[in-house]
Formats: sequence, C-alpha cells, structure tokens
Amino acid sequence: MCMNNFGTGAALTAREILPATVKPTHYNVNITPDLETFNFSGTVEVSLNVNETTKQIVCNANELEIKSAKVTTSHVKTETSQDATNIAYDKKAETVTFDFATEIPKGATAVLRIEYTGIHNDKMAGFYRSGYTDQQGKKKYMVTTQFEATDCRRAIPSWDEPNLKATFDITLNVPTDRTALSNMDVVQEKDVQIGGKTLRSVTFARTPIMSTYLVAFVVGELEYIEATANPKQPADAKPIKVRVYTQKGQKEQGKFALDVCARTLEFFSEYFDIAYPLPKMDLVAIPDFGAGAMENWGLVTYREIYLLYDQKTSSAKGKQRIAYVVGHELAHQWFGNLVTMDWWSELWLNEGFATFVGWLAVDNLFPEWKVWSLFLLDDYARGKELDALRSSHPIDVDVKNPAEITQIFDAISYCKGASVIRMLNSFLGKDGFKNGTRKYLKKHQYGNATTGALWAAYSDVSGQDVATFMHSWTRETGYPIVTVVKEEYDPAKKEMTLQLRQSRYLSSGDLSAEEEAKGTLWWVPLGIVTHKNPHAPTQQILSEKEATVSFPYTEEEGAFWKLNYSTTGFYRVRLAEAQLKRLGAVIKKSPNAISTEDRVGILADAFALAVAGYGSTAAALEMVRNFDAEEDYIVLDELASGLNSVIEAWYKEPEEVNAGLKALKRHIFSKKAKQLGFDFPEGEDHLTSLKRVLAIESAARADDKEVVAELQSRFEKFKAGDDKAIPSNIRGVTYSTVLKHTKKPKEDFDAVMNVYTSAPTVEQRLAALLSLGSINDKTLVDTVFALTLDAERVKPQDAYYTLSGLSAQNPDPKTIRPKIWDYVTKNWKALVERYTPSPALLGRMLTLGFVQQTGEEVCKQVEAWAEGADLSTPEEKEARKEEIKIIRRPLDQSLEKVREKTKWVQRDGKSVAKWVAEGGFA
Repeated sequence: MCMNNFGTGAALTAREILPATVKPTHYNVNITPDLETFNFSGTVEVSLNVNETTKQIVCNANELEIKSAKVTTSHVKTETSQDATNIAYDKKAETVTFDFATEIPKGATAVLRIEYTGIHNDKMAGFYRSGYTDQQGKKKYMVTTQFEATDCRRAIPSWDEPNLKATFDITLNVPTDRTALSNMDVVQEKDVQIGGKTLRSVTFARTPIMSTYLVAFVVGELEYIEATANPKQPADAKPIKVRVYTQKGQKEQGKFALDVCARTLEFFSEYFDIAYPLPKMDLVAIPDFGAGAMENWGLVTYREIYLLYDQKTSSAKGKQRIAYVVGHELAHQWFGNLVTMDWWSELWLNEGFATFVGWLAVDNLFPEWKVWSLFLLDDYARGKELDALRSSHPIDVDVKNPAEITQIFDAISYCKGASVIRMLNSFLGKDGFKNGTRKYLKKHQYGNATTGALWAAYSDVSGQDVATFMHSWTRETGYPIVTVVKEEYDPAKKEMTLQLRQSRYLSSGDLSAEEEAKGTLWWVPLGIVTHKNPHAPTQQILSEKEATVSFPYTEEEGAFWKLNYSTTGFYRVRLAEAQLKRLGAVIKKSPNAISTEDRVGILADAFALAVAGYGSTAAALEMVRNFDAEEDYIVLDELASGLNSVIEAWYKEPEEVNAGLKALKRHIFSKKAKQLGFDFPEGEDHLTSLKRVLAIESAARADDKEVVAELQSRFEKFKAGDDKAIPSNIRGVTYSTVLKHTKKPKEDFDAVMNVYTSAPTVEQRLAALLSLGSINDKTLVDTVFALTLDAERVKPQDAYYTLSGLSAQNPDPKTIRPKIWDYVTKNWKALVERYTPSPALLGRMLTLGFVQQTGEEVCKQVEAWAEGADLSTPEEKEARKEEIKIIRRPLDQSLEKVREKTKWVQRDGKSVAKWVAEGGFA
C-alpha cells in the first residue's frame, strides 16, 4: 500500500548522508588503546564495492588524526594500489575525504587501508575512558565504547549510518593484565611488541553483518560471573554463554542481572522464534556512562546502577529497574540489531518496540509484579506527558543530521512508541501480534526495515489494514481527547448511548478553532466496560470526528460505564463532572468494582484535564477523597503523582493553601504508613514493599510529624553505627527528610555526605547525593552547588542529581529554583565543554535550571538568554545558538511546560484555595 511510503521522498533527499559512490562490506580493525596517555592508534582496512567511478572516497571521522590512506582496487582481474594525494577534514560534517590521482572504476572492489590515532576522551562518547577508585583506594581506568547514534566515527573511520551494514574483524592490543572484550568471542590471543611494550593481541571472531553503532569494545581490570542460557525453541537454538563483567570486587552484585539475562535470552529466542545468533552475551558495568545502557550486539554496556544489585543494600525499585533495563537491551538483540531501522527517523522501531517487549520479558519472569499495571505509571505516563505539548514530534519523525538525531532519543520514541505497540498488541490479540512480529523479523533479518514493513507483517497475519489505522499514531504529533458530549439511557432496550467527539489533547488547553477544524483524526479503540462486564469490554472504534456508540447497560445501584478498558488506548477521556462523581462514588463504596488499570486511568485523566482546563483541579482533588480505602500500590502511586503535580506547581501560592494540599496528602498516606510500618520483612512481596516505600515517602514529604520523627530517630541510630536502623528501601527518603527538618545542619549534612562517599553500592550513594539538595541551610546549599561540577567528587554522569535534588526536594523552592538557573547560566561554558558529546545530559542540566519554576517572566528570561541577550558581540550570540542547537527540542518542550503550569495556577489558584478552605484541609 502507498501508506507504507509515508514520510519518505522529500525527507530522504534532505538527509545529510555520505556519497553513495562506494559501499562498505567488511571492516578489519586493529586498535591499540593506551590507558596511561589516553591516546589510541589504529588501522582499519575497509572492503568496498564501488558504485560509481570516482577519484574521491568520503567517510565519517571525528576527532581522529589520519596518518595515511591507501586504496587497493581489484577490477577485471587487475589489482592496483595508490596512496591518497590529499586528506581533507570537514569538522562540521564529521567527514574525511581522501583524494586519489587515478580513477577507481565503477564495478570494482576496493580495500581502503587507513592508519590513524584518536583520543580516549572523558566525554562518554566514542572510545572513551572511565575512571573509578578500586577497593585499595587507587585511581583506575578502563576504556569502553559508546557509538550510538553517530560516534563510531570517533574510534574508526567508517560509514557511520545504520543502513550501511558490514561485517567486522576486530583485534585489540592490550596490556597483558587487562581483559579485552568485543561483540564476538575470542578466536586468538598472542603476545606482540608494540612501541617497546609487550602487549596481548586479542582477535575476535567475525561479526554478523551489522550497523556501525553496534560495534563495541571494553578494556579493563575486570572479573566476571557466568551462566548458560538454554533456549528450547526454535529447533536451531543453541546454549548461550552469559557473563556479567564488573570491576574487581563487584562481581557478586551481578548475580541478579545474570539470572535475568539468561532467562530473558531463553524467552526471546522462543517468543521471536529466531535463535540468538551469537555464541555469547556479555553484560558489562561501566563506571561512567551517559545513557542507561547500550545494546551493542553481544556486548551490552550499562551504568552500574542498572546492572548491579545487592540483596542486602539495594532497593525493590532498584531490582525492578535492573530487570527491565536488562530485558530492554536484550530485546534489541533481535529488534534493532538483527533487524535495524533504515534511518534514524524510525528510531522508534528500535526503542519503542524494545521498551514494550522489555516489559513483556519482565512480566514473563516476574508475573507477580503486575508489570503492565506498573507500565501505566512509567512509560505510558511519560509518553503522554511529552506528547501533550505542541513542541512534541511524531513517533516516526524526519531527522537529517546528528544534532537532530540525538534529540529524538526521548519519551516519544521510547514511551509513546511502546504505548502504541501495547495498544496494537491488545487490538490484534497476543497471538496475532506475536506472529506478525516473527514474520517481520524473519523477513528482514540481517537487514534494515521501515515502519511500513512492520505494518505489512501485522496486516498479513491479521487481515487488518494496520498501516491505515496506525498512521495517525506514528506519523502525527499528539494524541486525542475523547469527550463524552452526551449520554442517553434507554430503559426499554437496556442500552446506553454515548455521543463522542475526538480532538487533539494539549496540556496547555489552547487548541485553536483552526487546529480543531484541521486536526488529525485518530483511530481510537474505545474498549467500553460497565458494572455488568468490568473485565469484558465492548470493542468499538471511534474513527470520525463525532459518532454515537451504544452498548448493553442497566441503571441500578453501583452502575457505571467507562471508556478505555485497562487504560490500553493512548488517549484521554473527558467526562462531565456528574459522570466523574458517579465513578468516584463507585470507587468510594467498592474500590475493586473497577479494575486497577481503570482506576489509574480515571485519576490520571482527572488531573490531566485539570492541567489543561478541560476540567477543574478542585474536581480532581475531590476525586482523591474517594480513594480513602484504596490499598492497591499502583493506584496509590498514581494518586500521589497527581497530588504532587499540584503541590509542585502551587509552590508560590499562599502558605495556607500549600499546607492544605499537604494535609490532603497526609489524609491519604499517613495512616497507611503507620499501618504498614517502617521495616521490611524478609520474603515480603514486591508490590507490598513498594507500597510501604510510597506511603512513608508521601507522608514524610507532606510533613507528617510522627513519620518525620520516626525517620529522624532511625537516622540517629544509623549515625551511631547501626546500619540496620534504616532499611535500604527508605534510605533516600530518610536522608532527605532529616536534612529538610534538621536543627543541626552541618552535622547531618556531613553524615549524609559520608554515605555518598563510602556506601558499598552505587544505588545507595546516589540516593544520598540526591537527598543533599533537601538541606535547609543556605550555606550548605552553596556546598551542594559546588559539588555539581567537581569531577573529583561527582561523576559527570551524576551531576544532575545535585540540581534535581535542589529543585524538587529543597524546602525553600521560591528561593532555590531561581538560584539553579543562575548557577547553570554562570557555568554554561563548563557545561558545554563537558557535555556537548552527550547532548541528553547537556539538555537535562540546562532544563533543570527552570523547568520546575512558574511564571511568564521565567520563560522570557530563558528565551532571552538562549538568544544571547547577555552577550556583547554577534559572534558570541551565534555561538550560543549553535551550542543549544543540539538541545533545542528539550529546551522548547521545557519552556512549554513552564507556561502550561503557569496558566494552570493562574486559572485554578482561587478555586483550589476555596476547596482547601471548605474541605477541612486549611
């Protein structure tokens, strides 16, 4: 169908890609890293097919110094060699051009041999260095790679585009006491003399055909634990050697991830019905890592916090996070590595799908965790939050250069992508979805594919026109709000009829009449449930602007109806206030009459409609009162999220209003915290542990005196040497609560700082670092700011923890939040120098400076700064614009969030104050 060609054509010609004169088929790479000088030397021999007669060869290179280049050409049984006559760099395009005196003829094959050097930078990009302190207190380094999206070119002169796949032979020459890892298993090791040193030359087996961004190597002082995955299906599946590598002394913390990895490989081999094609799978904990993890084929690298788990000191949330991240990265071994998106515009094919099946894997391993309910609190909610902005973008978005590519590694590609896949899975049914996925992977394995190819596979197995009804979800920005315009009950027929209308939901609530008239029409699965069939929805589709739907119904005590069963559809539902109150009454009387997922959806929609002005904040707060008897962790977490969003936005409002909002929060959570207690029995189920943490956190942050006192008491025992006084699950909230209420700030701050510097696990150290921002002493606030860019004490990957703690947890947000913006702008040059190779971190550091503030004046201040209003010369102003080019999208999105919150408070401030006063919470 022509639907499969959406977004091609003009977008293709605009891409900044390499000339198609030659195409690589194989790389023979030989690299010698140096962990003392942090420079590396390398040679690469690239086998090429010559598509056009040429005297030039252009490939990607960034921060590499080319020493020499020679091309050997084979054509009509004749072989000739020639050195490059000129080597020219284009720094902005990140390319190098080799000129040759004699034409290389079309149809020939050629081998381009390049000798070069590069640097092991400390920017977490390319072939970089990662530092740590070993158990003897010595500073040590390992070197590792991070190539996605476009940083293979920092380590290897290459054709660094996802659809220019090739095979790779890799040899690393390393010190004899270091471990060397790459995508494949080792096939040869021997001692060699290089630069007067005896090194061990480690050669790895040839890779399958793959994209450059998936190539990887790690060199360091490592230890490992090992297991074997034994998939039963398909018939050609073989045992897979699985290892978790860590710095020395940490390998036991890899046991949980190792078990998850082995079981997940078995699950995916069977689910996809394609054997894992490599002989091994290594997972490596990296001390410095810009992202969360990277799916390099056969050699997955992780931030330590996403791989290492200690049974005694890690939290339940940490365990859940590791299970999911391991599943996500292993999903990529098929969806992304075996079959790769054709171009970065379709990044979501990698990330959205891996996000969805990552949750699928966790559900397979830990069904008692109810992960599809947890999904609503996580990826589903994050996708909806970002896609509610005008400055959002389609899932399948046109991008043309590295600056644009890095900005779409966001909640749209990952979270909305996973959410619409979940919606499609529900519509097609589990078997139809699985069979379509298998068909897609088998047809395109070892190649590249487009979104259209995925829809074609699902259409083939289901007989449905998947491309048509998924087009608006992937190629249009935003998602719908379905308004119930009218309801009419026919007692004779025992039937309810609803008049429905769809339009785009914007969290700003300011959809114009023109946008309304010309807006997208979505294919919306309604999934209607009632008191008669709360778990057996009536399946109807809204595909027009307005329509009526009817379904069986009876008016009786406890009667209700609800759209979007299990909150599977990616849309909002707008009810009249009377309809919302009816659902609230049912929940208050019988909480379990409506499913967990549907109660989450009701709460989420109530607060989202309040933000946008489609509903009132007072009505959402009144809805909260119906959840007094709620015991489900997942619903309580959504409830806390809604209340927190109001409290955070209302931070400039009168103190009595803020006190009233906290009183409502205490009303819900304080009694639960005291009932559940502060200790975690051994063997307690996962969701009960999470509920206890949520109740304690919510009550403490709402200033419940008894809960605060209990945490302070436990902290005093902890300081005195009783490590068991504070269970690992509540250490973060204990530290932040103590620092917020402390009467001896220096002593308590130093105690938490000591935890940060000496705790045995990364998770506990970072919990302490985040909590430092809660300190109630202005002088110590300055100490927290000073920590941020102190690379000796805070790793660059973790610097945002200090600013995040100050912004979200400090007891004086009216004073502290503007100071964060001052700090960021005063240190902008240092931030640019440090984080430009890691744009996600740069964007996070900048937006933390203002995103939690409110006020139009804040937005104008940020916009003026972005234009260089504080700078003197046109050259400086242009440089500023160039610096923020790679983070323009998150900058605009954060500004929109500030304006959205500002309008929300201005619109509902008085009515919330009235509700607080009249509701008994003043």
